[in-house]
Amino acid sequence: MKKVLVVDDEMMNRDLVCKILRKEGFFVIEAVNGKEALSILKNDRVDLVLMDLMMPVMDGFEAIEAIREESRYDKLPLIAVTALSDGETRQKVLSLGADGCILKPFVLFELVESVKRAIQKR
Repeated sequence: MKKVLVVDDEMMNRDLVCKILRKEGFFVIEAVNGKEALSILKNDRVDLVLMDLMMPVMDGFEAIEAIREESRYDKLPLIAVTALSDGETRQKVLSLGADGCILKPFVLFELVESVKRAIQKR
């Protein structure tokens, strides 16, 4: 069973994404900010990270950068999920090492397909 780390400070967003991914057969781990996500990654192997960008403590930009600085995570698929719809945000997360960027509100089917494709690709 593939493990997905869902990082989002909004409980409703996390609950929705986790429910859908579990229904699709994924094992899901949750984190409320980038700092917590980094801690989880140190102690647990995951197959993909879904990272919100706008969070307190450590935002998704900082977390993506920190994850990609660790060579052991260079093959870990990482998808940014954000309500920021400008092209500059997308370009920034891709330049930091994200494998993709999904805009909120997202279509659930598209989110699931993006997760599946990213895991298969890596």
